[in-house]
Amino acid sequence: MTVGEPGFSRAASRAVLPLIAVTLALAAAVFVLPGGHPAGLSSTLPLQPPSPAHLLGTDDLGRDMVNALLHGLRTSMMLGASVTLLAQVIGIGVGLAAGLGSPLRDELLMRTADVVASLPTLVIAILVAALFGGSLPALALVLGLSRWPLIARLVRVEAASLRTREFVLAAHALGASPFRVAFVHILPHAVTPALAATGILFGGAVVSEAALAFVGLGDPSVTSLGQLAANGFAFVSHAPWMWLAPVVAIVALTSVFAAVLDREQ
Repeated sequence: MTVGEPGFSRAASRAVLPLIAVTLALAAAVFVLPGGHPAGLSSTLPLQPPSPAHLLGTDDLGRDMVNALLHGLRTSMMLGASVTLLAQVIGIGVGLAAGLGSPLRDELLMRTADVVASLPTLVIAILVAALFGGSLPALALVLGLSRWPLIARLVRVEAASLRTREFVLAAHALGASPFRVAFVHILPHAVTPALAATGILFGGAVVSEAALAFVGLGDPSVTSLGQLAANGFAFVSHAPWMWLAPVVAIVALTSVFAAVLDREQ
């Protein structure tokens, strides 16, 4: 760190908090929540209302809704974390290269970001789901590769403003390499506003998957919160808990994740 660099430690610590949150969400989904498909869960009487034995009732196949929600939560959290990490890595790299590069490179990268941002993400996701059978990895790839422009723009603006600051010029004067200046002195500051958008990326991915599942284009090999909500909607008049429970879980997951990250920023 060079003398006079403002708030380096604070900026660096605030920058990694969203990444820690995403990593913890992914770790919980992989190592804590149950995996697999709920088809193998034990069954009892179908369409039973919430009771002490089944706190959220049972579904149309007699499976406990709490267990089904845990399976769905795992899938949705893994998708949200995967999309967020992919979009952040691409967006931060592109934004840093644009903000610290020549005017020509800046123009080319930002126009590319504009083209990608103008693509109808949900329509592309529907086409991919129709072609590949609603594959969850394919959906994560589509969402991640289409949502990095937001991150790139935020990082680019910050990097361009920081490159002429005194502590950056001092680092150059002391012989620091361009790589070190970019990743040690500029990145911790430039990345903070971009990582503040982690909640938007995470929640958007979960909601997008739920929308695809609702129209029958979800991954049939796994169970997500969106698929549970879509399945429960068919029984909303007879067993409203089947639809209400996963919908509340989707709202709670996206809202809590966004609120925690917003508070940390």
